[in-house]
Amino acid sequence: MFKQLVMSMVYAVSLHTFAALPIPKDAKIEVITDQAKWSEGPAILQGGTIIWSDIENNRVLQWNDQTGVKTWLFPAQFHNGHAIDHQGRVVAASHGKRAIERLEADGTWNILVDLYGDKKLNSPNDLIIDRDGDIWFTDPTFGIQKDNEGYGGNAVVGGEFSYRFSPKSKQLIRLNTPEVKTPNGIAFSPNQKKLYLTDSQIAHDQNNKQLNHHVFVYDIDDNKQTQHGRMFARIDTGIPDGLAVDDKGNIWVTGGEYIHVFTEAGKLLGQLKFPTPVANMVFTTLKNGSKVVYITGGTSLYRLAVDVSAAN
Repeated sequence: MFKQLVMSMVYAVSLHTFAALPIPKDAKIEVITDQAKWSEGPAILQGGTIIWSDIENNRVLQWNDQTGVKTWLFPAQFHNGHAIDHQGRVVAASHGKRAIERLEADGTWNILVDLYGDKKLNSPNDLIIDRDGDIWFTDPTFGIQKDNEGYGGNAVVGGEFSYRFSPKSKQLIRLNTPEVKTPNGIAFSPNQKKLYLTDSQIAHDQNNKQLNHHVFVYDIDDNKQTQHGRMFARIDTGIPDGLAVDDKGNIWVTGGEYIHVFTEAGKLLGQLKFPTPVANMVFTTLKNGSKVVYITGGTSLYRLAVDVSAAN
């Protein structure tokens, strides 16, 4: 059990910030807690509690301002990304189970998909859910390559890919995204006609600058097929990781100690610098009507006031 931290740890928004960013001029980066080992995968439960993965400690944490920080799930099968489906259920990308799984009403975790054909997935990393309830997710090899992020194993699906899974039909489709070598973060545009993916290929050899460290974007046709892949941005701070899109269509991308914010047209609005490397983020509206983004990274969960909401 962790004690609740008083919200007194704040950092001024970095001078790398540009005036065009959709954040209040007096915004400060608040540190909610710094008691994790490697924070990832935030999601907002019904009622406003935030959960996030502490991958290397094999647990999921939760926080709200009434109860403070608590362990939500342990052992967590090395969860990484989380999403909330249309019935309010938590859906998770599990490194440990090499699967996408869902928390059912009776408290059990149900594996939705863990095979592509007869081949085990790598280690599902991040996921999003479209308006029809289909789950789109990335499947790099980090969770089976790193001893502290899973149980190990062999990669057998022939590469690192992204997928779409329909819980209704049980069909798993591999997305046509040949430009992306190591998919990681994933997000839709507000109208769900575009798909954004971070390519973290450089994480496999950070000395090789020829490896991808980019964001790619794809059009999504009426049959949910990806097409017209193109590079959206190159991220030169650390390794591109998590993605989030706001209701204005701006794309927020983590990389090292920075969040880079781009317009839908690819114009850089600005950068936010954090005290630690950052991994992922989620937008929400507090009960008092304030709009914020929670950011996970390093040991910490951060919060920042914003002028935008989540895209979907």
